[in-house]
Parts: sequence; C-alpha cells; structure tokens
Amino acid sequence: MPAKPIKVMANSADLLNALADTGPMSVADIADAISMPRPSVYRLLDALAHVGLVTVREDGRAQLGTGILHLATAALKGIPEVGAARSAMQRLNDVTGQTVYLCSLRDRRVVCLDWVEGTKVTLMLLKPGGSLPPHAGATSRAILAYDNSLRNRVLEAAPLQEFTPQTLTSAEQLEADAALIRERGFSLSDEDVTFGVAALGVPLFDSNGVLRGALSVAGLRDDVLPHQNEYADLLREAAQEVSAKL
Repeated sequence: MPAKPIKVMANSADLLNALADTGPMSVADIADAISMPRPSVYRLLDALAHVGLVTVREDGRAQLGTGILHLATAALKGIPEVGAARSAMQRLNDVTGQTVYLCSLRDRRVVCLDWVEGTKVTLMLLKPGGSLPPHAGATSRAILAYDNSLRNRVLEAAPLQEFTPQTLTSAEQLEADAALIRERGFSLSDEDVTFGVAALGVPLFDSNGVLRGALSVAGLRDDVLPHQNEYADLLREAAQEVSAKL
C-alpha cells in the first residue's frame, strides 16, 4: 500500500524542483518537464496550492508559494554549517564582490547549502539547493580532493559528464587535480562548469578535522583569475574561522 503515497511525494518533489529551477511554468510545460499527464499535474497543483507550497498566477502559470519560505528558513536553521559560515561568507563577499558558496556532500552530489550573491554575475549554474557532481566546480573538486572514498567511486565511474571542454572527465585528470589541490590548499575552477566563470574553493573541516564541505569564491573569469592568490588566502582564513565554530 505505501507505493502510491511514495509516488505522490516523489511527483510533488519533481514538480516543486521544476518550479524552483525554471520559475513560473504552464501546466503543459510542467507535464513535459516531469513526464506526467496534464490531468495529474492539475490535481497535484491543487493539492500543493491548498497547503501553500505553490500558487497559480492570473496567467495560469504556477509558481512556488510563500509556504516554501517557511520551510526553507527552518531547513537552513537546522544546518550547522550554514550558521557557522554565514558571517565569514558575508565578509568574503564584502571584500571580493564575488559570489561566495557554501557546499556539502549529500548523496554523492555536492549541494549548495548557502550563498552570498556577487555584484557582477547573475547566471551562475549552481544556486542554493542545487547540486553538481563531485568532479565539476571549485567546491566539488575541493571536497573530492580530501574525500578518499568518494574519489575512488568517482574515478571508477570515469569518463564523467562534460559541462564544457574544460571539465575534468578522466580518472587521470582528476587524480592529478586532487594531488595539486592538496599540495596548494585550494581548487581552481576555470570555465569547467560555465563559460566565462572561474572560482576558487577550499575544503571545510570541523574542529575535529572531519571534512564538512567547502567554501568558494566565484565570478567572471577576468575578475577572479588575476586575484587567485589573494582570494585563496581569504578563503583559507574564512575556512579556519568556520572550522572553529563547528
């Protein structure tokens, strides 16, 4: 008997994630995005609207409802890394003007837990709640370099997904990259996820030395790369501050 409720919950999650990724959507677009018949989409929207998780606009398109805000706020408060890192992330943003990310490993994906948006780049692929595979992006590769069991699983699955021609996809590339990150203490993402965007990342450990995630600074390539040593130092200082609070 539990199969049907589980399916409904899964469909609800797919619908909410589609709205989160895309913004307001028509019923037809939702049906295509989550591979669901339109009558089922209507029923699901009615149920989610009843509890405030979605709302339907005058033009007939659905969007996330204000009930999501309460859930999101509560979820953030329950994540220790977010509370420990927020002040350090804000200072990094103030000093660099770039987007600052806090990410952590969840179910073999590197998930964005929080960010402070920069002033110049608004089309970042990674946003709060979104995720990247462990081989792509500054925070992902910073985590991969220091998580041996994760790295072994990732290397076994190579060749991996390519986002741009700069994405590291082979086991040899990723092994060499991990060694370089451990040697210099930070990762460098140069258009390996998004054209024109670069980022630096550092691992984030708690006070017991357990890997808890990563911090990164990301922005336009021409704004980040000339300052990589400066930004790397700032990231390491921020990571030490956060570690002391975890």
